[in-house]
Amino acid sequence: MEADTVTPRTKKRGGRRRRGILRAAGWLVWLFLAAWYALPWLMPWPDALSRPAPEGAVITDRNGTPLRRLLADGRRAGAPRPLTDIPPALIQATLAAEDRGFFLHGGVDFQALLRAARDGLAAGRSVSGASTITQQLVKLAVPRPRTIRSKILEILTARRVEMTWPKERILAEYLNRLEYGNLHTGPVAAAAGYFGKPLTDCSLAECALLAGLPQAPSRLNPWRHSESALKRRNWVLSRLLALGAVSREAHDRAAAETPALRKNFGGFFAPHFVDLLLRGDKPPEGAKITTTLDLPLQQMCERAVDDRLSRLAEHSVSQAAVVVIDNHTGDVLALVGSRDHAAADAGQVNGAVARRSPGSALKPFTYLLALQREDSPATILPDLPIEFMTETGLYRPRNYNGRASGPVPLRQALANSLNLAAVRLLEKTGGAAALMAALQSAGVTTLNRSAADYGLGLTIGGGEVTLLELTRAYACLARLGEDRPARFTTAEPPAPPVRLFDPDACWLLADILADNDARARSFGTSSALRLPFPCAVKTGTSTDYRDNWTIGYTPRHTVGVWVGNFDNQPMRGVSGVTGAAPVFRDIMTWLEQREPSVWYPQPDSIVTRDVDPLTGLPVPPALAGKRPAVTEKFLRALAPNAANPARYDVAGRVVLPAEYSGWLASLDNWLGSAAVAAPPGATPEDWRISSPVAGSTFLPDPDLPGGGLTLPLRAEPPVPGLVWTSQTLEITGASARLTPGSHTLTARDPQTGVERSATIKVRSSSLTEH
Repeated sequence: MEADTVTPRTKKRGGRRRRGILRAAGWLVWLFLAAWYALPWLMPWPDALSRPAPEGAVITDRNGTPLRRLLADGRRAGAPRPLTDIPPALIQATLAAEDRGFFLHGGVDFQALLRAARDGLAAGRSVSGASTITQQLVKLAVPRPRTIRSKILEILTARRVEMTWPKERILAEYLNRLEYGNLHTGPVAAAAGYFGKPLTDCSLAECALLAGLPQAPSRLNPWRHSESALKRRNWVLSRLLALGAVSREAHDRAAAETPALRKNFGGFFAPHFVDLLLRGDKPPEGAKITTTLDLPLQQMCERAVDDRLSRLAEHSVSQAAVVVIDNHTGDVLALVGSRDHAAADAGQVNGAVARRSPGSALKPFTYLLALQREDSPATILPDLPIEFMTETGLYRPRNYNGRASGPVPLRQALANSLNLAAVRLLEKTGGAAALMAALQSAGVTTLNRSAADYGLGLTIGGGEVTLLELTRAYACLARLGEDRPARFTTAEPPAPPVRLFDPDACWLLADILADNDARARSFGTSSALRLPFPCAVKTGTSTDYRDNWTIGYTPRHTVGVWVGNFDNQPMRGVSGVTGAAPVFRDIMTWLEQREPSVWYPQPDSIVTRDVDPLTGLPVPPALAGKRPAVTEKFLRALAPNAANPARYDVAGRVVLPAEYSGWLASLDNWLGSAAVAAPPGATPEDWRISSPVAGSTFLPDPDLPGGGLTLPLRAEPPVPGLVWTSQTLEITGASARLTPGSHTLTARDPQTGVERSATIKVRSSSLTEH
């Protein structure tokens, strides 16, 4: 065989071929380098990456604990965290699941691309992804349709990101923008949403579960597809083991762990409080609102409500509400609107702002009006039957036990919540108009009808208030007459206090409301109102047991509790002391154990005197030891320093005004022979107009005899020969013919010349007012 002959021409052709190959290879290298390093700079920077990851507004309690995280772009997004705040276990698990070569490649994993292409050609479809974490970050920032062109743009943009940001920032941005399913964006929201805990408290198993979810959040939803989520978690753990990121022992322990899932969609604590705070407004994304609410206290109040309602289930009681206020600042520390916000049966109704009848819970403000005048805790009040006209006819208030108590010191009248004494006292201290003015000045806005519409029955529940506003008004009493508006957030400093009521009168009121012995006649000495520390407290029960209340205060806190039914159905025999009071006691006791308060020191302007409980004056020396005496507190300027022997007869019995004669002869008389009534005429000036009651409004009723236009005229005690006159009404004997309008009636005693007047209002039967 002949040897191949290599001619010079052949060598020349071979050299040209090699040079062409090298030249082509050089061009390819240059093209690759240009595409790898230069071309990415022509790609626009994703605008979304120039902005922080979207974060929902978060509402926290006063200590920073989230109460609710609002949606951002329709998702629950936690605050972005730097990589140093993310647990290493979650970082390693995410890299193992999504991009194990993240710290080795430059944004594109060519080996993964070739593997994905090979697997896709073999299967005839796309079966595995090849996107790096940087590419996935670009996808999250700039969503595009899945096309070849989009893939190229994604790769180039990923390269630009890699050349602009360090790997640590890329990874942090990716994690904070990653979707974990159930609207959770970022690992902070995911940890709170799935496990109800901070991200930093998550175990290796929990981090592996989170790391596996982004591959298919819907298909791996732990709530709906727990087996798939668990399988994916274990796969992530196996990858960590294979990469040497965890030990066999740590792997086995994590793989055996049962996920402790807890539904917690960004926090949903104190829902009625948060709803009231927002009032339908949505704060801007990323806003952080620190509220005044104390979450541990809130949760304690919720437990107390649930426990008490469980005990009252057989008494037709379904709901309760609570408000707790910090007296020093006006901060609302807790607000429970219903037993269960999620309950289908009106659970979202907020009982703290619902308008309800307060029963006797308004009485302290009537007594405050009296104490601000010339009355004292020892003033004797007539707890005697009374009647007055209302829009619906003649109204005769009754005491809780159905009996009249006769002569009662103001202290006992308030402490025992006597209705008859309260109505008479309100008549003496300015009527409904004065009480409305006091309550409105203290923040009660729901009494928006005329004083005549409410009448004297306002003091025993003849109006509607909300628990929140009434608790705020009581907080004014707790500050000894200084008012502050209720505060819900810490963004603004507490409003400066405004002086509304006399501090000495408020001190006396607090002393009465904290006197457990004074209320023993109605409530006993061991009721739920008896606390192991001084606490001013008042109950209230509306007509037919539809509402019951307990509101009270220490110098530090004011607590208001309402119990009832949202559908206005009556409870079965549940009063303020049996329904709301136990809840109040539990809450106030918890507060005092956590933050003990010091009771109000006695002012120098308050002095004590020993007085007869039936006169309010010192016992005459001649009767010392024969008449009981009690120690009572007085304003120094009003303290009695001398007895009045004229208040006793020769037998040492107390002589009561003539108006007590009927009571003394009745079965309600608890004094026996210790008191007598003055004979008629013995105190000629001591009478009043009992019908009509001043300030009453009358509405003629066609169903009544004479159309309800005849008004009886009476004085108490009866005065012989009393002469009635009116410039606008026709009067015949002791009755008046009513006509629409405002009228003044005058009664004159012809024997003494003493006159009394009463102004009333008569409405047309076709006229309605609100």
